[in-house]
Amino acid sequence: MYNTHPGRDHARKEGLVKDLSVLPVYFPFERTNAQAVPLVFVVCDQADTAPIWRYILREQGLTVILETSEKAIDRWLKETSDLIVVDIDAPSQDRMELYNKFREVSIAPILLFLPTLNETEILQAYAAGVDEVIVKPVSPAIFLAKVLAWVRRSWTVPIDGLSLVKAGRYKLNPKGRCLIDPAGLEIRLSKLEFLLMHLLMSRPGHIFLAEDIVITIWGRYGSGGQILLKNVVYRLRRKIEADPHRPALLQTWQGGYSFQG
Repeated sequence: MYNTHPGRDHARKEGLVKDLSVLPVYFPFERTNAQAVPLVFVVCDQADTAPIWRYILREQGLTVILETSEKAIDRWLKETSDLIVVDIDAPSQDRMELYNKFREVSIAPILLFLPTLNETEILQAYAAGVDEVIVKPVSPAIFLAKVLAWVRRSWTVPIDGLSLVKAGRYKLNPKGRCLIDPAGLEIRLSKLEFLLMHLLMSRPGHIFLAEDIVITIWGRYGSGGQILLKNVVYRLRRKIEADPHRPALLQTWQGGYSFQG
């Protein structure tokens, strides 16, 4: 069926795995118009390895965004994901700067692959909020198992069980994880964006305190919780507001936010 594919062909050539078809299928996500699919953001500067990671993850039905470290943060702010995978061969300081930046703007799990065993960097990574560190070399099968384990964990928030919410002329569809505007346009939301919108739209016009929002959506996240909330609000406004600088829907009040749909 797959006669030619860069990821598969390169893996065979390099001897990483004799036949990628032997990789286990843990829980393939079916792509449908109504069902959202987990999105994995892979940061990899290695031209030989990157297509392999993308291929084996897509084979599981996952949506994959592949980006270089140089453009990673800007791209992530436009397309937030359920899991961040960092696999770059760079000086330790550059890697540390990258995952620190990710943690400043995201609470998505971060999976870090290191090219060599470096106990100091491993400890620094965990202290900075990286969720798991794996020292290479690592086989495609192990890479896949690690990623899928974290995708399952990041996908446990029961969004599909939430009710469809209406506020004014706007609807929030849990099954498709999207906001439907008055024209019928579906705006896809990340998990945190959806949860925030579901909370705000459940009581249109009500001002929810920022601290209460942080606790309700993801529990206390130290002193950085409200900074993360501001980042989620910023990204939402870019998606749903006609003029993000003059928001008419998602409004800021002293100490909190409301939806005015």
